[in-house]
Amino acid sequence: MRIALLGAAAVTAVGAVLGALLEGRDGLLGALVGGVVVVAFLGSTPLLLTPAVEASTMLSPASALGFFFLKAVAVVGLLVVLFDVGGAAGQVDRRTLGLTAIAVSLVWTAAQVVAFRKDRTPIYDLGNKP
Repeated sequence: MRIALLGAAAVTAVGAVLGALLEGRDGLLGALVGGVVVVAFLGSTPLLLTPAVEASTMLSPASALGFFFLKAVAVVGLLVVLFDVGGAAGQVDRRTLGLTAIAVSLVWTAAQVVAFRKDRTPIYDLGNKP
């Protein structure tokens, strides 16, 4: 997860610099908000679901689905608060937020795929317990 965090931070920093150069303060804030939202959304999964999986492997798919639904509702709520009339809509550039969020999501996902492939953790149990 460390590589994903470093990659997300680098992409967010690049997005913030480009956003600030192209859109000013609104672009800077848009990039920062986009990066933070994606890291919070994607980074919370292993932190909160690992204890649930270790506690009960039978409940892990239901826990993952429930947690994903909760995160989706939270992100929609956050976006409504950010872009509702009178919210932060005038302070944050939407295009910069969106592009940074997409870029951070792609980098995070690629880093997680690389880490998973290097980890070599079996994804199923063959039942060969001694």
